[in-house]
Amino acid sequence: MFRLTSENLFKFVSIGSAVLLLFVVGMVIGYFRWGPAKLVGVSADVVSDLKRNSRAYFSDVPVQHLRPSRFAEGGVKVADLGKVQPGVTFVTGLCGQKLGARLYAADGSLIHEWPVNFFTIAADEMAYPYDALIHGDIMFENGDFVANFDGRGIVRVDACGGIVWQNRDRAHHSIDVDDNGDLWAPITVDQYKEKRIAGYPFRFDAIGRFDANTGKMLETIDLVSSVLRSDKVGLLVTNRPIRHDMMHLNDVEVLRADRAAAFPMFKAGDLILSSRHYNQVWVIDGTDHNIKWFSAGPMIGQHDPDFQPDGTITIFDNQPGPRAAPENGYKGYRGGSRILSLDPSDGTYRTLYQSDDRNIFYTPFRGKHQVLKNGNILITETDAGRVFEVTPDGEVVWSFINKWDDTQVAWVMKATKYPESYAAFAKTGCPQ
Repeated sequence: MFRLTSENLFKFVSIGSAVLLLFVVGMVIGYFRWGPAKLVGVSADVVSDLKRNSRAYFSDVPVQHLRPSRFAEGGVKVADLGKVQPGVTFVTGLCGQKLGARLYAADGSLIHEWPVNFFTIAADEMAYPYDALIHGDIMFENGDFVANFDGRGIVRVDACGGIVWQNRDRAHHSIDVDDNGDLWAPITVDQYKEKRIAGYPFRFDAIGRFDANTGKMLETIDLVSSVLRSDKVGLLVTNRPIRHDMMHLNDVEVLRADRAAAFPMFKAGDLILSSRHYNQVWVIDGTDHNIKWFSAGPMIGQHDPDFQPDGTITIFDNQPGPRAAPENGYKGYRGGSRILSLDPSDGTYRTLYQSDDRNIFYTPFRGKHQVLKNGNILITETDAGRVFEVTPDGEVVWSFINKWDDTQVAWVMKATKYPESYAAFAKTGCPQ
């Protein structure tokens, strides 16, 4: 909640004065074309940030991670254990006042909570209290996990909450592991000046490959060069570009060797990318980084494209609009979110799971999915603070609702099901 203290009042006045001064100076410089007019953009970014996060600057709770709840109860609910895919579920997000990770059994019992708080890992870099986000993760069988500390880099944490390594390579959103054990993630790089794409400086995400044991960056893939070589510049040129984040690359995943035979148009090591701002999914060659395939049209503001064993690509199609609220039936104005299946061989697609009256499903931002071995889909509905497992015929058989209090839920950033062997480490305990 907001508390007006002398410290907060001083902070509010200081920030307000700085924003006003920066905005005025930036507008004057831009109007008269004096010096670097990019100051106008900087001032606009500051104003935009303050507009989005003004409550967070002066709150003693993580308000930016909270949303109104539409659920009466919280915790894990098992509707039909016989239909649930066996395994354990690794969940990252807001855990009380901490930003961290938990591991749940199929019956809903809590197996392990990592004693780590991402709100404290880089407190000196936070613009306001709770200015941190986990936006992608991978758990290892020994109890370690790596998490994309969104916009700052990647962190590896051991089973007892110790920081194994942390890099500052500005990785963000998803994280994936390839057949060699290397990690892949989108990264932020410096501005481009490429008139064939835009007549002004712009930011465009790149891809980083990292050593999972040390966090060292091993390779960078320049996607602007990939686009220019492909002669597909039209994929990027828009009438209203977002200069500071043109592509918004929210996922990078690797085609592994055990699934490559199902995709004869691709090869093992190729990369699938998701651009939220362009509503596009690409596959680029893992060696020369040229664009081999792309799709646009069915999905809007999507996340998390995955190669599947049957030769299709499944996608979390957010279909964003307004936030979920009673006036839009908690499903925006496009009928809610859905899981799509695309066939790259002929461009056809179908809906695997769609929000319906039995289970309203909608998150305009963020979200993940995992197609399980038994055909079920595990879905992370971030803005609803919920994870649920649904059968092919639309029956919800397992769910977790991350209640914050009686009226709010806390974000769940990602949920992943792993084999039951991934819980063995928790029996050894950690030194006290």
